Amino acid sequence: MKTSLIKTIFLLVIIIFPHINFAQDNSDIEYSIFNPTNMPKQYFISTNSGILTTPIGIKIGYICNPGIYLGLRYGQGVEWEYGQETTSTILFSIVGGITKPLIIKNDFSLVAQLGLGCGEWWDSRRVGWTKSGYEIEAGLLIKMKHFMFNLTGNLLSGSKTDAIGDLCLGIGYVF
Repeated sequence: MKTSLIKTIFLLVIIIFPHINFAQDNSDIEYSIFNPTNMPKQYFISTNSGILTTPIGIKIGYICNPGIYLGLRYGQGVEWEYGQETTSTILFSIVGGITKPLIIKNDFSLVAQLGLGCGEWWDSRRVGWTKSGYEIEAGLLIKMKHFMFNLTGNLLSGSKTDAIGDLCLGIGYVF
């Protein structure tokens, strides 16, 4: 599983980064990382899919200095107890956060994102174990013209269970 995930990330990097140069043109629109002046709000909507446990999701917000976003994810899991049948449970994640532009050059933007929230995405858990926990996520939004690629790493805390992590990917549109 780990080698498959590493190969997927490597493939995405190979596909995306050679195209970054094409997204840049020679006009004079450029903003500084520390003081992007006259930067308009750019609203976005994106898928927000967890690789391991919460595969259905959406992320909405705006890119500015700073911007904000709300990310939601959903999935299905099971609860179990020794000697009893498993029961289905709903998995979820709700995260709110801020965005901060790192590089803005014409039609290309690289934006950092950092968020906090709560979730329940242990895909299989014992009934007496922790049901939900606090979640932190950090990642990047890569915008080329009006299209966006979303990549975040997520960590969910646990009590009576180990903390778990997930990688979320998304493709979106910037208005």
